[in-house]
Amino acid sequence: MKNRPFILLLLVVLLLGSLAPLATAQDTQTLTVSIWGFNLDILDENVFAPFEELHNVEIVLDTGNNSDRLARLQAEGENSSIDVAHFATQFTHIANEAGLLQAYDPEKLENLHEVYDWAQDPLGNLAGVGYTVNSLGLIYRSDLIEAEVSSWADLLRDDVAGFATIPEMSTTFGPAALIMIDRALAMQALDEGEELDAINYDADMAWEALPQLADNLVTTYIRSSELTTLVQEEEVRIAPYASFAVGNLLNTGHELSTVVPAEGIVGQTNMISITSATDKVDLAHAYIDWFISHDVQEAEALDLIDSPVNATVELPEDICALLTCGEMLDTMIVLDQAEVSDRLEDWLERWNEVMVR
Repeated sequence: MKNRPFILLLLVVLLLGSLAPLATAQDTQTLTVSIWGFNLDILDENVFAPFEELHNVEIVLDTGNNSDRLARLQAEGENSSIDVAHFATQFTHIANEAGLLQAYDPEKLENLHEVYDWAQDPLGNLAGVGYTVNSLGLIYRSDLIEAEVSSWADLLRDDVAGFATIPEMSTTFGPAALIMIDRALAMQALDEGEELDAINYDADMAWEALPQLADNLVTTYIRSSELTTLVQEEEVRIAPYASFAVGNLLNTGHELSTVVPAEGIVGQTNMISITSATDKVDLAHAYIDWFISHDVQEAEALDLIDSPVNATVELPEDICALLTCGEMLDTMIVLDQAEVSDRLEDWLERWNEVMVR
């Protein structure tokens, strides 16, 4: 019996040792993030893994394009497991109008003051923070297309027939591509000395030309990875492309040239928002703050993934030339997402009438 205190102490130590892993596991939270399934390996290296280690959290990904992920969020509503959602501005607007998002608190974002003013609150209602700016320009095989490509209307040229593609209407840049084709056709129709200022959100001339454009297309694409494959397999020689995909396109090894068309490029932010369904509000704010920090923004830009919105990031000229930064920020056209969203349902129907045949 003299050993009883020692035995009791040993039992306590063993019991605490057995409970220690359980306590650690319970302390590890999860954060479910809705995001595109693009460049996930680099995002894990630059964003997810460091954040997990810093906050003792496990990030769970819900991937897919804007439309699919928004549909899931709408279907699940307040029962959704999504804590944070990455959407293009257009889809953030739709999600917010449906009551699926909650306003962020600027006081909880220490890095917000380093972000360009236009990205801090793109929709003007605190529905989300812009964490990258993307642009839509043109890319083409300069070794196979002899005539210079300089206009959105060049997608209608006879010499590119059967080798062109454009994004589907349901995608982030689908409406933008049509609007810019309309702008190009409208500028061609101007009399000498006339100028075109306002964006025509009805895009009447582009809709009239859509059957002709459809004849030039080898296909349409939904994901940027599909465009990369089409270029890699030499099925496509000219296409509108999103700036975040330029690294993968250039890695195909083909002779590609990027173009800022005479009518301009379309710029838009991708946004991070906090869902209405989550109760992990502080952790969601920490995730957003991490994504807009100098180091994360710089790492993403150097890897040609995301163009930075953190104004403190300075990039080498050769990197900046491949992203949406520098002088391009002063010249890009930013579309009114409410105008686009109001037309989208009707446009999808009209699009399918021409394209599905």
